[in-house]
Amino acid sequence: MSKHQEWKMLHLLYGHARLSGDRSVLSLDELEHAGVHCLDDTIMLLEQNGIVSHDGDEFSLTNPTRAMISRFTVALGPEANKDIRVDYPEAFVVMAFGEPWSDRVYDDMLVPGIEAADFIATRGDEIVRVGDLSTNVWQSITQAGVIVADVSVPNPNVYHEIGLADALGKPVFLFKQSHVTLPADFSGIHYYEYDMSDVEQGRDLIRDELLKWADHEDHQPFGVRDLVDGSR
Repeated sequence: MSKHQEWKMLHLLYGHARLSGDRSVLSLDELEHAGVHCLDDTIMLLEQNGIVSHDGDEFSLTNPTRAMISRFTVALGPEANKDIRVDYPEAFVVMAFGEPWSDRVYDDMLVPGIEAADFIATRGDEIVRVGDLSTNVWQSITQAGVIVADVSVPNPNVYHEIGLADALGKPVFLFKQSHVTLPADFSGIHYYEYDMSDVEQGRDLIRDELLKWADHEDHQPFGVRDLVDGSR
């Protein structure tokens, strides 16, 4: 049983189900295409606990569950009518953008690597503002499927945004330049190294790691995209 699958199923049914009669539903095929599988020990367990219901191969949230998610589930905030997205193929980039090397790393390594994996690359200061920058960052993290963070220099904003992502259960891919020694808090965490003299290698590394993550049976972000974009 995967708690990740249960979490994803609830948010897909809440935000991206389609109308079938008087119910908002997703079929078993649609759920499996988005990485929600294990019928007996994941999906049916939710039904046994009164969280979802099904009619044939179509599943929907029960009314109490839908009401609870609409009021209490962490999302974009009280002024926004959007729910958190799980495993969507969008990478939010977290890094210090004011360093001499920042533009080269972002433009020549991070964005091309992310886009080569068929993910969208976003950063907080390039999206349409709905409030202050911190609100934009929070919204971006809730909507992205993964976070790509460069921790080559100590930066409080970068650490804060990594913490927000971790608290939301978002996977974080940490990158650093090869000569950098990480702070003790990061030293035991898995990270990826790149060399400024070969950003193309770093680009390929990002692409390969995102594709590896996407291929996991629990993630399937391109199946998630089919459901999310199709419900708009």
